[in-house]
Amino acid sequence: MQIITVDESRCIGCNACVRVCPVHANITRLKPNTTDEFVTSIDSEACINCGECVKVCRHGARDYHDHFDQFKEMFESGKEMILIVAPSIRTSFPYGAWKTLLSWLRENGNCKIYDVGFGADICSYMYNQYVTKHPDQKLITQPCPAVVNYIQKYKPELIPYLSPVLSPVGCLATWLKKYQHETAPQFMLSPCIAKTSEAGREGLYDYNVTFRSLAKYLEKRKVDLDDEVEFKFDSREGSIGRMYPMPSGLKETMLMLNPNLVIRNTEGIHELYPALDRYAQTADERKPDILDVLNCRHGCNRGTALPENDTSLLEVEQIMNDITARSIREVSGSFLGIGRFKRFKEFDKTLHLEDFLTSYKDESAHRPKLKPEDYDAIFAHMHKRDFASQNINCGACGYKHCRDMAYAIYYKLNVRENCVYYLKHRMKKQYAQLKNMYDACLAEIEKISQVSQQMQNTQEEILSDSEEMKEKATELSKSIGGLQQLSQECQQYYQGKQPDTLTADDFIKLQEFAASIGTMSEDYSEMTMDFGEHSEGIYEQLQTMTTAVSSLTELSVNLEYAMKENSED
Repeated sequence: MQIITVDESRCIGCNACVRVCPVHANITRLKPNTTDEFVTSIDSEACINCGECVKVCRHGARDYHDHFDQFKEMFESGKEMILIVAPSIRTSFPYGAWKTLLSWLRENGNCKIYDVGFGADICSYMYNQYVTKHPDQKLITQPCPAVVNYIQKYKPELIPYLSPVLSPVGCLATWLKKYQHETAPQFMLSPCIAKTSEAGREGLYDYNVTFRSLAKYLEKRKVDLDDEVEFKFDSREGSIGRMYPMPSGLKETMLMLNPNLVIRNTEGIHELYPALDRYAQTADERKPDILDVLNCRHGCNRGTALPENDTSLLEVEQIMNDITARSIREVSGSFLGIGRFKRFKEFDKTLHLEDFLTSYKDESAHRPKLKPEDYDAIFAHMHKRDFASQNINCGACGYKHCRDMAYAIYYKLNVRENCVYYLKHRMKKQYAQLKNMYDACLAEIEKISQVSQQMQNTQEEILSDSEEMKEKATELSKSIGGLQQLSQECQQYYQGKQPDTLTADDFIKLQEFAASIGTMSEDYSEMTMDFGEHSEGIYEQLQTMTTAVSSLTELSVNLEYAMKENSED
């Protein structure tokens, strides 16, 4: 199933998606029969479903598939189903709206509803169990499926560090199946596009329905979420697990259970994935006990598939502050400490670590690194033949470095026409070609002007040689005078003009001038057949004139065609 989708009719090739993608999973190509219109699609095998391209697309070209259609069919037909709800629902539908939403789902469907926050309690407990049994094991947390996808596809050397403990939703789904013996299909309600891939990978819960899809559905059903109602989950609500959606949520809960752990955290695509690359190069003795990682900069509370009118960040932080304070009070017990960690003591008696573990596969399909000669060939193809041009790194193509663009072109993930430097080079070359053609046209006009002057001199000689030819020569003089005037007017008209300023009228005038010169030359030829010793000179002048006119006509047509092509490029 391709999770991230592209509507190519809306894509304008702006490179915003290319710019944010942490794994070069986009394919930019020219639209058919164009030289400067681009469209960017997705290599679904390379995509980690981080959702950043969906967030940054301003043209409605990027979207995603979740399992809403399956949810709608089962919900409206009254089939038995289980809804497992991400704890970030409290910030995605704030101030009690989430309770109204879940109450409406329960009243209008045949469903039980469970809190993934409780699964997060189990998750934290199992992490503590695992690190206690494996004190030397360094771990990378795995609640975020985009991170798991990244490691399996691009950093398989980190798979031994990827925590075998299931994510909170995986822990809850396991608990429901193995400990509560629930058999109905399980739908996760989440703020996350990538959870769809986790559902397919782990096979513990069946479907992922995003909050955005759910909000649109409720809007169509005209469900009013402003009504305050009471709501209780079908089992226990999460405790410290409700803190998971915020940055370093897992870290904070783990330190409550085991304050001696060394835990570091990183979030957001611009920090997370470079941090994982550095982590891979770090010696084990310098790694923290746990690296807590999330794809989204502000955690799951700012996930990739929130309702479109989502809560402001300040509101989210205030809600999470209240949730954190409440969670700490609950886990600490009464003011005398009675009941401290009561839930986790219960887990000691009822849950088994091995039931909540998973494993990972190496799904890497790495493209081989390019050799220096490969880069040289691509750069030459882009007219980049020196160090400076190969390291402009302007970022207009969407990549940080020119070498990344060359890599993408080599593997047909992009095209050289999407490089600003290449386009500038091509435009300069085309302009130089146009300038040469235009200069050649002006040279032919100058030649025609000179020949017309020679013809005028010849006519004057004829006129002085013979009184008998005076009448015929006078007529000839008028013809040559018109020819000379026309050539001079043309020469003056185009003097100082540049090829990039020529208009359609300029081309018409140029071609009309060439045609008129040709007609006048034919008339002149008929009038000068019997001029004695001057005939040979007249013939040579006519030949020169005919060649110049022919050359000018061809050049003017070629120049007009070249200018049109250049304007289209």
